[in-house]
Amino acid sequence: GKLALDALLEGRADLAACAETPVVFAELRGQHASVLASIASGTRNQAVLALKQAGISAPADVKGRRIGVTLGTTGDFFLDTFLLRHGVDRRDVRFVDLRPDQMADALARGAVDAVATWVPVTFALQARFGERLQTFYAEDLHAEDALLVGRRGFAEQRPEAARKVLRALLKAEALVRDHPEEARRSVAPVPDEEAGFLDASLGLFEFQVRLDQSLLVLMEEEARWALRSGLAPAQPAPDFLAAIAMVPLLSVRPDRVGLR
Repeated sequence: GKLALDALLEGRADLAACAETPVVFAELRGQHASVLASIASGTRNQAVLALKQAGISAPADVKGRRIGVTLGTTGDFFLDTFLLRHGVDRRDVRFVDLRPDQMADALARGAVDAVATWVPVTFALQARFGERLQTFYAEDLHAEDALLVGRRGFAEQRPEAARKVLRALLKAEALVRDHPEEARRSVAPVPDEEAGFLDASLGLFEFQVRLDQSLLVLMEEEARWALRSGLAPAQPAPDFLAAIAMVPLLSVRPDRVGLR
């Protein structure tokens, strides 16, 4: 998602799908995009996975440890929320900035004691390390949104294209809801060994095209966290309502827009 948003901000794409956190960081950097809709949400997509051999058997045991995380992503925000929940000061953890595809090798080499990441990386790590890993979730604390994001001005300059994409996603939503097996087959043919990952991933999310007040609240909360943690230059909090393009979804499904 972060790479997709980077492509959009660099002018190499008109639309991207990503979580909300990269959009928040982009706004704090003065790089503006427009959210057209939330397309999925889930509370079990993120996890902290820790090596038992490092002496981590409970969440608070990560204090003083090295944790791999992709900084500036929803994994970073999840990890901060996780630490706060379990009474661990962010300053008492060593953050190691890793891409998701680097995490397995970093754990295997002992370069980190734990990682904070998302599906399907969590599934791949659990398959590789098995009982050597302890997995911690925070379902009651963190819900993640997957967003459809356009470059700033896309909805105004290409309104019919924006509406067509939203209509297509609404059809996909209905397919997932009413014919889940057909939806799974239509995603892409996958090797047998990856089919389980795909099925489990689909089961973790609620797929719905919408724009709710909760998204605005979440983005504002993440901006406060980034500023408070020194992850972004000190500044007034952005106006995230200006970063949401409501008109296309209002014209297609007005009942799915609940922003005030």
